Amino acid sequence: MIAGTSTGGIIALALGAGFPAAQIVEFYRQHGPAIFPAEVFEAVGRARQAFGSRYRPEPLESVLDEYFGARLLGESSTRLVIPAYHAERGIYIFKTAHHPRLLIDCNERMAVVARATGAAPTYLPPFELERGLRLIDGGVWANNPVQIAVNEALGYLAVPQHRIATVRIGTTTEVASPNDYPSDPGGLGPKQVSLFVNLMMRGQSQAASGGVRHILGPERYFEIDPLVSANAYRLDRLSEDLRGLARAEFRRTVSDLHERGFLDHVAEPFIPFNPIRGKRHGLINARSA
Repeated sequence: MIAGTSTGGIIALALGAGFPAAQIVEFYRQHGPAIFPAEVFEAVGRARQAFGSRYRPEPLESVLDEYFGARLLGESSTRLVIPAYHAERGIYIFKTAHHPRLLIDCNERMAVVARATGAAPTYLPPFELERGLRLIDGGVWANNPVQIAVNEALGYLAVPQHRIATVRIGTTTEVASPNDYPSDPGGLGPKQVSLFVNLMMRGQSQAASGGVRHILGPERYFEIDPLVSANAYRLDRLSEDLRGLARAEFRRTVSDLHERGFLDHVAEPFIPFNPIRGKRHGLINARSA
């Protein structure tokens, strides 16, 4: 099972669609500048962000449509859990048909799921799946979805706790400084709002990782999330330095991953439930073969 939120959700969908990881990296390198175009004056972008969304959604939607085509979530070769958030009603999670009660999401296009989970507030407007159903980035409540994945395995899939092992791959964590939170942050200006959002997302992520580590133990939980200096990377800017950082992190962790069985483990084939007949069918295996 792969769980991913926001850009992690797009990566999860791409893996489920059968794209190799190297090709996914090239997807970001090729299309990142078009999705998040740089402004001549940074202040202009910040002003748009303060009163609405900084970027137009059409470039991202066009790229996702081209990349995923007509592929449906139900055509994923692995179980997927992709969090989003219903702007009016709350938690909204897209799931493959890995349980007989999961009847609907398998009919959604992967491009639609990717657009919904990636609708980061202030960066992109909500995605209206249909009238009255506006979805935003799942990161507002599941920035680190590792706990959701383990809950899904324990709950819907009824996998015994001792048989679950998890790798969590983060998107870097900035080193915290005593100066990050002043003695009196004061007011509710853009700087304070950004500070509070960062603190809440950091706390949510730490709680999720800590909870799963407590449940599974250090031998069956492994986390890759390098510490970086403050403001080293931006959500809406592609940095070639990240490729070097990734290579260094893989070199550092590959032996641990191998010793714990994560690199050579072969999962049982995923055969989703047929939402019409209420039983499993072999559509995915036949197509991937």
